[in-house]
Parts: sequence; structure tokens; C-alpha cells
Amino acid sequence: MVSTTEILPALPLRDYIRCYCLREIDTCDQDIIKPIHAIDFATMTFWLSNTPLDYETVQGTVSLNLKQRHLLGLQTVYQGYQRYNGKYRFLTINFKGNGFFRLFHIPMHYLSDHLLHSDDVIGQQVALLQEQFEAANSIAAIATVADTYFLAALSGQQKRNATDNITAAVDFIVKNPAAVNVKDLAGHVNMSLRSFEQHFAEQVGLSPKLYTRLVRFNKALLLKLSAPHREWTDIAHSLGYFDQMHLVKDFKVFSGHSPRSFLQQLPPPPENYVQKLG
Repeated sequence: MVSTTEILPALPLRDYIRCYCLREIDTCDQDIIKPIHAIDFATMTFWLSNTPLDYETVQGTVSLNLKQRHLLGLQTVYQGYQRYNGKYRFLTINFKGNGFFRLFHIPMHYLSDHLLHSDDVIGQQVALLQEQFEAANSIAAIATVADTYFLAALSGQQKRNATDNITAAVDFIVKNPAAVNVKDLAGHVNMSLRSFEQHFAEQVGLSPKLYTRLVRFNKALLLKLSAPHREWTDIAHSLGYFDQMHLVKDFKVFSGHSPRSFLQQLPPPPENYVQKLG
């Protein structure tokens, strides 16, 4: 069983962070498989339990070091799957498209398709944050700890320049992935095409075109998971795919499988949401 609680960050952080997400898992002595498909946002994970966790990749089995605070940039390919067996508790910070860059000004192309240790990227103060999370006795207390840390990071990053333009572009793509023309979008945010593409890659980690495909793929997957009986053809049409085959093509790139094969062989585990944001 996977029990999930999502909570919004403090109001000043909501342009940077989607949510704080606490998951508590009890597999009841069974394996739970979680596929790691391509995702359209960066995450930081703090493991609040010590149960071993295996990560099955194309290179073989890797035992994750749960003492590390994993930082995951945007992922553009299927990475394998995690195998849970036992009891787990972990917190994930889910960032918006260029939110991590805006807080820490670290070029996101260094993070794309990589799993890194947050301490190596941000600094050793993240270890203190881990201790505070472990001492917190509720999701509200965890959120207060996280807010304090990220608000401090925000106070030192008030430089805006091109970040506002890219933030506006990211917001447009997330809301309208079926209606994106990169050249028109650059003009909409008052940037030349070349400057737009350069700043977008720096702040998001991908080209605008690839990011749009990634957002649309994740929306398609969420639509199917929330309405299993809905036809793929209908989902493809609703998201502006030329036809179902274009959706299948993206699915194979981003999940390593066709839509049918992915949901049959590696369905994401069902989650019981204690609190879910819209």
C-alpha cells in the first residue's frame, strides 16, 4: 500500500515548487514495482527510513544509497524501475519547470537524465535539512522546515532578468502543450528565438520542443491512469497529437514501451491519497 500526502509550499514559493510529497509504503512482504519513466520536473528526495531499495536499470541492479539526498533532473528516457519490499517513508520536493534553477541558479542541463547527490550540487547544509525532516512529527511540521529552507534560498535569488520570461513560457507549455509553436512562444515572451532556446535549455534542462513533448506524454499517462477505460485515441486527440501513432512513438521513447505494454508490464503502483493537490 502506498499512502501519499501532498501539501503546497508557502505562498512565495509556489512559482518555484509544485508541492511537498510525503509517501509511506508498506509492501506487506510483496514486491512493489515503480517504473522510472521520463518526467517533466526536477525532484529532491529525502529518505526517512532505512529499508533497502533496489533500482533495476538496463545496466543491472543498483542498491540505492538512502543516506544520500537524491536530486533528479528532468528525465527524457525510461530509466528502469525501483523494487520496494518492506516499509518506506520518504519526502519528495517537486519543482516547477525552471523552479530549481530560479532558486539555486545551477544550469539544469547538468542535471537532465542524471541522479545526483543534493549535497554535491547545493552544499552540505542539505544534511541539516535531512535531520530536521527526520525530527518532524507531521507533514505540516515537515512543510514548515522545507519552507524555512527554500525561503532562505529565495531571499538570495531576487535577480530576475530572463527567468521571468522562461517562467511564463513554461507555464504556457504546461497549460497548453497541444498549442505550442516555439517561434511564436519566443515572441510571446519578448525574446529572440535563439536567446529563448538558450535560456530555456539553461533553466529547464531541455529544448522547448522536447520539454513540450515530455509534458504532453506525462499528461497522457495521467489521463489514462485516472480514467483506465478511456481510449488512447481519445486521449491523443484531446492533447493535440496528430494521431494515435504519434502518441505511441512518444510513449516508446519516454517509457521504453508501447502504451499497452507499459500498463500491462510496469503499471505505476496505485496510491491512496491522504491529501492530493489538483
